[in-house]
Amino acid sequence: MKFNDTAPLLAPAGGPPLWLTRLAENATLEATVLKRPIEGRADILAVIKHAVSLYEFQHHSYKGEIGNGLYLESYRSQIQGVPIETVVVAHLNEQGETDSVVINHRPLNAALLFSKQMWERVDERFRDRYLTGAEAAALNAASGVASRQPSE
Repeated sequence: MKFNDTAPLLAPAGGPPLWLTRLAENATLEATVLKRPIEGRADILAVIKHAVSLYEFQHHSYKGEIGNGLYLESYRSQIQGVPIETVVVAHLNEQGETDSVVINHRPLNAALLFSKQMWERVDERFRDRYLTGAEAAALNAASGVASRQPSE
């Protein structure tokens, strides 16, 4: 059973998630789909707007604060018909601002597709953070999931 299969779906909420609305100026974003972190509120917002546009839908199974200074979000979606599951963990500083975010996408073929699609959409200054089509194809082939990747 997959992680998101264990919880009921939440009703859709209006507006952006808490971690994004409280993003600190010096925040850092790390993600499965990134080669290296994105730093700073403005840059994170610049890439997130493209990331959100890739999802065909978002079905959340959890979102909310957990413990002291942590926020968790778990959802499933599709990108070009490929199922993708996501877990977001954000750290909230003493002022209640999000100062670091880690986003885990799975399975591997979906994460590679996501990274490749982001490379095609983001501003040129962020492209080196994502996989090119050739890099994504090579990693898919090396992992043995290429045959399950949709044709382009």
